[in-house]
Amino acid sequence: MKKIVIFILCFSFIIPFFSPPENPVFIDGVTIHGYDVSGLTKDQAREKLSPYLKEILKQEIILTAPENKQIWITTYQDMGIKLNLEEAIDEGLVIGNKGFIFKRWWEIIKVRKEKYNIPLKIKIEDEIAIKEIEKLTTSLVKKPKDAKLVITPDNKVTIRPDISGVGIDINRMINNLKQNIKLQGPISIKVLTREVKAKTTAQSLKELKIEFLLGQFTTWYNPRKKNRAENIRKAAQALDNFMLPPQKEFSFNAIVGPRTKEAGYNEAPIILNNRFTQGLGGGVCQVSSTLYNVLLRGNITVTERHPHSLPVHYVPKGMDAAVVYGFKDLKFINNTKGYILIKTYVGQGSLTIKLFGPKKDDNEVELLSIVEKTILPKTIVKSRPDLLTGQVIVKQHGEEGYIVRVERIIRDKNKNVLVHELLTRDYYPPVDKVIFTSSN
Repeated sequence: MKKIVIFILCFSFIIPFFSPPENPVFIDGVTIHGYDVSGLTKDQAREKLSPYLKEILKQEIILTAPENKQIWITTYQDMGIKLNLEEAIDEGLVIGNKGFIFKRWWEIIKVRKEKYNIPLKIKIEDEIAIKEIEKLTTSLVKKPKDAKLVITPDNKVTIRPDISGVGIDINRMINNLKQNIKLQGPISIKVLTREVKAKTTAQSLKELKIEFLLGQFTTWYNPRKKNRAENIRKAAQALDNFMLPPQKEFSFNAIVGPRTKEAGYNEAPIILNNRFTQGLGGGVCQVSSTLYNVLLRGNITVTERHPHSLPVHYVPKGMDAAVVYGFKDLKFINNTKGYILIKTYVGQGSLTIKLFGPKKDDNEVELLSIVEKTILPKTIVKSRPDLLTGQVIVKQHGEEGYIVRVERIIRDKNKNVLVHELLTRDYYPPVDKVIFTSSN
């Protein structure tokens, strides 16, 4: 019994030497970046080394502009440089404090004799470095300028050339920084620039073949009617600078969009059920009708067009194009060998639309609006008992109806007729005149 007790006491005394310590300290001979941390705990080592690390991170990095024309000075810390102190501390505490007792004893003896230094390693956080380089070198950056189609007042198409810009080759700079960075500063790196090409080049615009005026047309409106004028301006703005590729179909409704209050359209007169009434987007049909007249003069293939139920004042009879979102559209196919560009110009009471595209034959286009038949309105008389004897009230003014055909004549430069074709035949129904009289 006495032997058992002695064994237990001896075993209990020896166990701590076999088990790793709960709160380890650095063994003798361990240094971090040359600084002795023997006998220190993790927190003590961090407290001792932190001031040295702060001094390292205060060191300067000098950015030098091309041809040494300018320099910028920043610090290791602002450039996103980090030191692996925590990793070094964890690595140092493992030595002589982890593993089987004989392994630990061997490490203690060896390190005490030969010493063990853990170098600090540098890490660069790319996102911080990128932001710092961008901030410092802003003055060197020049944005590229895209090439642009320019329409002269006499309808000539020219191309303003593109201009390349200057950017900072940040990725190469960060790679250079990583290769040259050291704990003992300061260091200097070159600011590397690169050419930034424009997204739209003169060559890419030239390939569109937008070269000549295909057709134009102007209509007029009353600028004092502000709601209608604003609707015209908004729809025309949606069309301006639109480009249609060859053999693709254009949809007026798809480009202009729904005529709603949310889209910014106002109430103005529209034609509904053979009469004028207030409705959202009144005036937009003048834009579609103006465009339709340009298409006819440019000999562009129209695939969908609808007449109004009443003639309108701003275009010849038979040359209007009614549009109602989701119901009536104006569509055409680009039947040229290049892109078509739509340009719109809104003045004080005028709307001009021009089409530009590849050069066609120098043919002359003439459009004829021919009234085949004029249909007189009926007069409908209704009695009202509340009217005085002989009193007459005109409830609705009558409007004549028409059957109209539109023809197109195309002549060459010698005035020879190449094409004489019927384009459309439209029926505008008459509107009855309604009169109220007394019942006596």
